[in-house]
Amino acid sequence: MMGWDLRELLYQFPRTQDLLPDRMAPPPHADLAYWFSPNPPPPPPHGVESFRERVAIFTHDGKPFMENDVPMGAGPRIERPVRIQSEVVATVRMLQLKPVPDEVESRFLTSQYWGIASVAAALLMLALMGAWWVAGRWVRPLLAVQLATKRIAQGEFDIRLNPVRSDEIGDVMRNVNAMAHSLAQLDGTRRQWMADISHELRTPLAVLRGEIEAIVDGVRPLKPEAMLSLREEVLRLSALVDDLHLLAMSDLKALPCYFEELDAIELARMVLQRFELRAAQLGLTLRFESPKESSLLVRWDARRVGQLLGNLLDNSLRYTDAPGQVVLKLEPHANHVGIDINDSAPGVAESDLTRVFEPLFRADAARSRGGSGLGLAICQAIVQAHGGCITATPCALGGLSIHIELPVQAEDH
Repeated sequence: MMGWDLRELLYQFPRTQDLLPDRMAPPPHADLAYWFSPNPPPPPPHGVESFRERVAIFTHDGKPFMENDVPMGAGPRIERPVRIQSEVVATVRMLQLKPVPDEVESRFLTSQYWGIASVAAALLMLALMGAWWVAGRWVRPLLAVQLATKRIAQGEFDIRLNPVRSDEIGDVMRNVNAMAHSLAQLDGTRRQWMADISHELRTPLAVLRGEIEAIVDGVRPLKPEAMLSLREEVLRLSALVDDLHLLAMSDLKALPCYFEELDAIELARMVLQRFELRAAQLGLTLRFESPKESSLLVRWDARRVGQLLGNLLDNSLRYTDAPGQVVLKLEPHANHVGIDINDSAPGVAESDLTRVFEPLFRADAARSRGGSGLGLAICQAIVQAHGGCITATPCALGGLSIHIELPVQAEDH
């Protein structure tokens, strides 16, 4: 054996052992008699093209080491020597695979192509189903929003969407509905505003026209009394136009205010003096509640705040029954000054308190006693121009309470 043991050779080459049949796997401490037994255990049946049937191992003298053999005429084969320390101890012989016929290759490629096509078709169907779902989930609501906004832009403010979603698209749909509702309210307010303005302007114009026609026809002589009547109507019409202009300027955020240092207590007393005689004639008591301090320095627009207090006092005197009272109160705080104007009965309904500052709004008949309906709206514009706030609440005296908060140092808003 030339000094080497075949059993050691087999265990030194595990790859060679892997080529052996499973039933020929040697038991522990198997000797050569096991390998060269005349009746070895029969191997399990295998296909002709199996790797096991195409490989054989021969000893250095050309004898087959295993039961199977690869004869010379079986077909093209490959031989490789097994060397240990540069000495050939065995030979491995393996038959090459037979070439695959073209028909087999064609059938294999056809099956692969059909498989690829089937998978591609399935993926395409899945993609189309996903696109349909996405269109139903995302695109359709956006198309509905697009159509709704287009119709709103054309003036159809009654259109509404059905926001059944809770995500961002649902929020957009709800915002579109809120926008349409607000625009519908603004459009209605605009129409009512135009109707109210035309009505307010028609009344003094109709009186002027009647007076002038009476003078022209000779029914009424041209005397100073007639001229004074015409002058009063002209002044009333001019005041209404001035009020409308002031509201228009406030809507444009261009209400002019000129701030200066002044005494709020002195300003309130000056305004009260203008209404004392009128209050006495109406049988009303006009009272002023001022802080203990002799002066209250603020930075306001004296003309605008005087107009604010004048409108509020005029409103209270106009709509308060006699005998009654009207109270003006100033209360200084750290950063603002509180102004309260309270009057006695009659009051304003709870449902109308949020609307008293709307232009041309009038409450029930108990408080509808002339006036243009623009006074409180102008008051709100002046307060906002000073950076303050104004609210209307029921008064403990039985009438209406107007509460105002103006900053001590007002800035241009």
